[in-house]
Amino acid sequence: MIIGGKTWPKDRRWIIAISIVSLVTAAAYVAEWASDGRMPGGSSRTGLAAGIAGGLIIAFELLLWPRKRVRSWRLGSAQSWLRAHIWLGILAVPLVLMHARLLFIGGLLNWALMTLFFLVIASGIWGLVLQQYLPQAMLEHVPAETIYEQIGHVARQQCRDVEKLVDALCEHDPAGTAVGTASQHGPPADEEDEEEHAVITGFRSMTGIQGKVVETLAIYATIPGTLPIRRAFFAEIRPYLLDGEASGTAVAQPHASARTFDSLRVASPAAAADLIDRLEQACDRRRQFDLQMRLHHWLHGWLLVHVPLSVTLGVLLAIHIPVALWYW
Repeated sequence: MIIGGKTWPKDRRWIIAISIVSLVTAAAYVAEWASDGRMPGGSSRTGLAAGIAGGLIIAFELLLWPRKRVRSWRLGSAQSWLRAHIWLGILAVPLVLMHARLLFIGGLLNWALMTLFFLVIASGIWGLVLQQYLPQAMLEHVPAETIYEQIGHVARQQCRDVEKLVDALCEHDPAGTAVGTASQHGPPADEEDEEEHAVITGFRSMTGIQGKVVETLAIYATIPGTLPIRRAFFAEIRPYLLDGEASGTAVAQPHASARTFDSLRVASPAAAADLIDRLEQACDRRRQFDLQMRLHHWLHGWLLVHVPLSVTLGVLLAIHIPVALWYW
């Protein structure tokens, strides 16, 4: 969730509200401290009220997960719940601190509860920070962005497209080795395409808008002197287009990729320049898919820490309440 910008009016109301509640509660806490001559704890009037409010907030925070999955609930939009989740979570910090006598607490359960609480808050803030920057980074650095679950399919389609070009335009190995034909390296290009044309999928930016472009290129004849391109394609480029960084090929790294294609340009005839450019563009798009995957993992991976910790916190809170009442 992005904070600021167009959402600033709504966020400002939340900031003002939690600031007022925090200041009022803190004033009551200090007043009781001055009146009693000792720091109020969880059994004091202010400490108990702060603890009840903090516990209710934690219970509300745990409801966000079922709210996202039960879309039939008519209890406000998911965005409203998420905004409340963020700001109420921040409000819970001063409330819990006052309930815990500013961390002057005893007992293993209490320390475990407070440690978990601050780990949950820290992981939530980390996730919020990531959400402020990573979507914009993806927009700027991944113009070829596609649906995350479809990255493998789109990468295979792109590989089939350029493979058809290589098979049609590059010389075949006269020795008949494994680099001789595309059919020896996996599924061929789609059978429904006519042999005289190759369909190339690309991504271009026009007037600031990124878009998918499909071109149909006429294939005329094999270009002499292009056997190095065929060998480089099946040895390094094709594995990278299919498997990305997991392929371990040199073209996975931008600088090594640039050197590879510069070498191909020197060793190949001028007529193959366009083909080499298209292969290099395909590798660049695959590199963008790899970056998209990394950013996606960063953007969502923190939940693997935040959610289990939150559930554990809820369980310990459910134990803490009856235990605290028992010894009150």
